[in-house]
Amino acid sequence: MHELAKFQDTFKLLTDRRPFPWQEDLYMRYFSQGRFPPSCNLPTGLGKTSVIGIWLIAFINHPDKVPRRLVYVVNRRTVVDQTTDEAEKLRENLSKLEVLPEHSRQLAISTLRGEFADNPEWSVDPSRPAVICGTVD
Repeated sequence: MHELAKFQDTFKLLTDRRPFPWQEDLYMRYFSQGRFPPSCNLPTGLGKTSVIGIWLIAFINHPDKVPRRLVYVVNRRTVVDQTTDEAEKLRENLSKLEVLPEHSRQLAISTLRGEFADNPEWSVDPSRPAVICGTVD
């Protein structure tokens, strides 16, 4: 199966949505090639949080090119909570994949925001893939 079609199918399974063209481009031209822009600046409502799913798909398909940890930083606590919910949905939906490589199992999710203490899920096993969501503070 062509790489783009594989990405589109996996994205749909994990997010319950079809990818926007910019999301396909981010996967094909950047993440799957082991390249990562320093930031993602898009208007509200265009799916910035999907960067987590795009990273996860790239990690599943190209573990030799993609870091096993994604740190997702936003400027509002409520958005951090929404981002954590999205990451948890992705983790649940991993079970929908026909084949899930061993290196992609047991995705850790951690939330760092304000005065709340972090769960140590991401730091216990350095080989475990993880999404760390946080605010700039």
